[in-house]
Amino acid sequence: MKKLQKIVFLFFLLLVSCKNDKPDLSFDKEHEKMHQEEKKISEAFTNFDNLLIKLYAESEKRPDKVLRKVDSLLLANKNEKDRYISQIKPNIDRSLHSFKAELFYNIGKYKESISELNIEGDKTGDAAIAYAANYVKLKDFKTAKSFIDSIGNWNGNYYALGNYYESIGDKISALKTYKYNLEEDKSRKHFIYYVWTKKRVEELEKNKPLLNGIFFPTGNPSFEICEICNVDNKKREKITQLLMQIPENLDWSSTTILESPYDTGKSYYWIRVEVGKKELNYYVDQETFEIKYFNPKTKTVMTLDDWRKGK
Repeated sequence: MKKLQKIVFLFFLLLVSCKNDKPDLSFDKEHEKMHQEEKKISEAFTNFDNLLIKLYAESEKRPDKVLRKVDSLLLANKNEKDRYISQIKPNIDRSLHSFKAELFYNIGKYKESISELNIEGDKTGDAAIAYAANYVKLKDFKTAKSFIDSIGNWNGNYYALGNYYESIGDKISALKTYKYNLEEDKSRKHFIYYVWTKKRVEELEKNKPLLNGIFFPTGNPSFEICEICNVDNKKREKITQLLMQIPENLDWSSTTILESPYDTGKSYYWIRVEVGKKELNYYVDQETFEIKYFNPKTKTVMTLDDWRKGK
């Protein structure tokens, strides 16, 4: 579902940019048409997410029945002709296959779960964790570890590694991994994986039983990795609008918030903007919204005027 969210965010950027443009009557109709298209596609995303949430809830009691429903949805999606739903067919297909993989894992059909994961072919991030979870259950620990090693810099990577060590009975390595994660990732203490990691340390230090598996990442749209990560959405939206007004960002293609005050305790956001083949870094004060240029190589912060003079 992360890819769906990214697309919706890009729609937001387009809407904001259009809103800030000076009136141009020659483009009014075209812009209105684009907005309507985006609205319809966004509605299609929302409707699918709501359906998926209902299916996840139903699967808790009748996973077999839901599996049949998912197969029907996959077939219907393949033959979908609706103008707007057709534009998100690949996203729906990926989400449904991921859901099937999760359902098979939950009912102990690990080989079938792996087969569903193979359809997408992604072997990093959440997919790698899902593969590892299945192979641990199949007692193929060597293959499981190879997938753990391919997760990459991803939410839950250290938690999954700690789970793996518990699964093979290595309590010392599990504790070492969990504690390293807690120490190195303090800025993300409001994320669910940090909370889970802290609980595992407490359990292990009380000599509670080791886990016998790795958590399987859920694709449920209602699952919150971080329940309070969106508390500053209004500030982020304002910052986005301000950054889009900077001439150097004219060919803006994407943006990443690398640090936020909530994560770091600092007074500013660190935002990276991709413009063509360049990456521009900015510090934005959370109170005054003053924007400064930041050079990550030299660790230099300067006003936009000083930056422009030195270009």
